[in-house]
Amino acid sequence: MPENETMTANFLHRADGSAVSPAPVNDRVVSLTAPGSVAAEQYRSLYYRLERLRDQRPMRLVAFTSALSGEGKTVTAVNLALTSARANPDRRILLIDADLRRGQVAELLAFRARPGLSELLQGDADLREVVRRFKANRLAVIPSGQAPEEPTQLLASPRMKELLRAVREGFDEVYLDLPPALPFADASILGTLSDAVVLVVRANATAGKHVHQALEHLAGSSVVGCVLNGAAAASTPYLRAYER
Repeated sequence: MPENETMTANFLHRADGSAVSPAPVNDRVVSLTAPGSVAAEQYRSLYYRLERLRDQRPMRLVAFTSALSGEGKTVTAVNLALTSARANPDRRILLIDADLRRGQVAELLAFRARPGLSELLQGDADLREVVRRFKANRLAVIPSGQAPEEPTQLLASPRMKELLRAVREGFDEVYLDLPPALPFADASILGTLSDAVVLVVRANATAGKHVHQALEHLAGSSVVGCVLNGAAAASTPYLRAYER
């Protein structure tokens, strides 16, 4: 078997749980590791709330961000993409780790991060080289790749806009994991290129002023709701519609 096919086979074994791996999928990816859990059910509920919003407006590209780091945006984006792929086996679904500063999607899903989006945007890899696929539910994933020197410049580049146009045509649903909104301009740049933005807020941790500041930074983006993550009652997320 060629080397690239071997790596793909190993990845699929890790992803669908059909083989023992020294690097298992992170336990926080409950959509895979504990699909019958209360947490996984909450992600399903969150997904169907987004589906109801899709009945009202086009939402092919959905981006996830937070005010600051550590609020659970990546875990939310990963679980939502996997939930969607499980619920819609006939849809073409893509998850892109667009946090070029601190990408964590590859770590959560236990596969190699390079080459990824960074290499693609710099012209060091093509789309076929950076896309990973899950065997169980056909979810496609583009990891972040190696952190570049100027991530904002890459994300604002014509090549990134061209990629988003291409994935709009090639996939039915695209989920973007963005960097936090407050420290960097990255989220506001990609937020305006997305059909919808969901802001992830950690219960009893994210200050209200930071939520408002993040929404101000996302001005021009279509913010459709907030996910309250780590709520004390059930330690699970839910989506609350945001109205300006």
